[in-house]
Amino acid sequence: MIRFTEARTFTRKPLLAALTAITLGLSACGGGSDGGDTASTGAQPTSSILQGRWTSTGIDPAYTAIGVPGNRNATPPVIDTLWGLAQDGSTLYKLQANGADGAAATVTGQRYTLGSAAVAAVTPGSYSVSSTAGAQLTLQSALGASATFTRNDAMSAALGADQANGRWRAALGSIEVSWTVQSAGTANNISGTSTSGCTYSGTSTVVASQSIYQVSFDENCAGTTQRFSGIATLSGDDSRLTVVATNADESRGVALLMARQP
Repeated sequence: MIRFTEARTFTRKPLLAALTAITLGLSACGGGSDGGDTASTGAQPTSSILQGRWTSTGIDPAYTAIGVPGNRNATPPVIDTLWGLAQDGSTLYKLQANGADGAAATVTGQRYTLGSAAVAAVTPGSYSVSSTAGAQLTLQSALGASATFTRNDAMSAALGADQANGRWRAALGSIEVSWTVQSAGTANNISGTSTSGCTYSGTSTVVASQSIYQVSFDENCAGTTQRFSGIATLSGDDSRLTVVATNADESRGVALLMARQP
């Protein structure tokens, strides 16, 4: 059983711990349509109770999670997404919960072992929401262990279109990935390269009432291109850009923790 409780105070921290040996195909806050674009006209979150940044206690390794409510007015309806990353950089979870079902529903998703090609469906679980003692969410089975998650930040203010503008770099073992980001919402505003010879191009967009960008980018390595979709978050001082994403068939999950460059 996993319990989420809303804290009254919080400390901002990036979603991802520093990662090593992440495979570049890849190798930092739901992806693409899964993310829920509440910037769209008429968008209505399915379940804002999941929205925000959460951190765990009582589970080893500890996890940081980003909850992204879906858009129930989308066609087809989009479900809520909860991204969970082990703070030792070992594992990434992408969980889906249909908040439109109300206070209780099933949870499904994928578990990605970072630094390898390993991916597995999680044991189907369920969640229930209680308004007692603040917002409390009980999630059963999905992570395979008991833990309490505390919401550190509701992440309810939209990021600025230019807030992530600049040059970014992530060190992944001996490989470095460098991105240049221009104003969100501009076509192909993300470009980049890696020291392993891969190239990147993509787009980020602002999401209304959520402190995330939706991101979609192509990674081309040795003539093979894969499209990834997910979310990006900024640290409190805008010095770190964290990206988590999956490819189209969710057979690969990726994580980038990028530091701003001069």
